[in-house]
Amino acid sequence: ADSMQGMDHSKMSADGMQGMDHSKMNADSMQGMDHSKMSADSMQGMDHSQHDQASKSKNDQVVYGWANASTPQGDKALQYSDLKSLTPQPDTREATSELVVRLGGTMERYVWTINGKKFSEAEPLKVKYGERIRIKFINDSMMAHPMHLHGMFMQLENGQPPVDMPNKHTVVVPPGKTVTALLTADELGEWAIHCHLLYHMTSGMMNKLIVANVSDGKVSTQPIQATKANQKTEMKGGEHANH
Repeated sequence: ADSMQGMDHSKMSADGMQGMDHSKMNADSMQGMDHSKMSADSMQGMDHSQHDQASKSKNDQVVYGWANASTPQGDKALQYSDLKSLTPQPDTREATSELVVRLGGTMERYVWTINGKKFSEAEPLKVKYGERIRIKFINDSMMAHPMHLHGMFMQLENGQPPVDMPNKHTVVVPPGKTVTALLTADELGEWAIHCHLLYHMTSGMMNKLIVANVSDGKVSTQPIQATKANQKTEMKGGEHANH
């Protein structure tokens, strides 16, 4: 390279280089180049915005949606999985039967149904007094339905141990989702179960849950005697029984 310092290159035109063969100049020939003098100033014009966004922690990202639309920045909106009973649940038995409550409807006719029928056409739901059942809400519609049961509290199956499951009398069932809750049928009588969007209820999404004594094939909703189940309900918030 020293022998070329005194040479005059001023007359070497671009045209004169067109015939030169550059095909053999590969990336390997650049490995020995010194990049140490490439300053930070030369990088200031580069766009790093996408890199910065990718480096953000997922915990810093805001979760958008109707469920937490009003949550202040930095705070967390509670989800069903966060809920826990304040006191231990007195009944932690496994369910012995399952009651399916399928939610449906049509926006065109604006009819909302439980198990395919509106209230005026539906057969009542029936359970045995003292029975531990699982209510399985299946939402086949495109809208969320807050399903409300009168008379008794359900224990929402939200991932908590049975002793810590939260009491709920209204369970929100998102569109296309299934939500389950356990119920101890400890209040005799006929209890309304309906969507708490009242215009859905009046359009048909309602039924009644009958809790009855079954003895010798006869069904009765009248109390036989004061039982432990009744006493337990009074202790854990039986005021909802009159709702």
